[in-house]
Amino acid sequence: MKTLTELTPQQHQELRIADDCAIQFAQQQNIMNLRVTEVSQAACCMPIFYVRNSQNGQWVLTGFTSFEQGCNLFIDQGQWTALHTPANMQTFPFFLMKSPENPQQYTIGIDEAHSVFSTTSGQPIFETNGKASLHLSRVKTLLEADIKNDIRTQEFSHYINQLGLLRPINILIQQQNGNTPSLSGLYTIDEDKLQSLNKDTLFELHQKGYLAPIQSMLMSLFQLNALIKKHNKIQTLTPIKSIKLEVSKNSTAA
Repeated sequence: MKTLTELTPQQHQELRIADDCAIQFAQQQNIMNLRVTEVSQAACCMPIFYVRNSQNGQWVLTGFTSFEQGCNLFIDQGQWTALHTPANMQTFPFFLMKSPENPQQYTIGIDEAHSVFSTTSGQPIFETNGKASLHLSRVKTLLEADIKNDIRTQEFSHYINQLGLLRPINILIQQQNGNTPSLSGLYTIDEDKLQSLNKDTLFELHQKGYLAPIQSMLMSLFQLNALIKKHNKIQTLTPIKSIKLEVSKNSTAA
């Protein structure tokens, strides 16, 4: 677990971040956290699923980027190739944290031990006068917006779960060599339950602005086919012949 330190010009004036810090962050993630405000954009390029946080059981909205752990199919020769760049990738390696001086307020924190930080190479975090760099100023704006987006995502997740719209699934993989690994712990929208909702509930979903991300999540499943094509272009990965989505019998939403 990372330990965050409040970012200040007094302590970190000489600190720099690697130019490819976003790529370093994403390259080993086969799922990437999303906010509900990103779903419609992300669905244009990647499948979107929910997973459960293993520590606190909370719902986590994610973009699915690979069938293999430690792999991200949207990184090619050190470049991010997806149409949408997740917000947490844009803000890395900066995080929101409770202010040490006032727990009611937020400040920016960093994991000083991370390899993307250096005092000798990369782009500076602060200008010589102690002001935030243009990059840090942009990140601050994104992080401030992320407070509201995080709350909205939690509200969305809670509401659709209360309606019973989350369905646990497994991805059954048929590899060309005959092996059949599977991926579990994923949740998607239960389309049958969505269709069975009464008019008042559907209207409320529409009023809250939830119907669009729900429909985008369903449409995003078609991106699995594009992901297979990306997977099969990488010679170091075992080619995939086909996949199948199966309703999980061992996991239920709660």
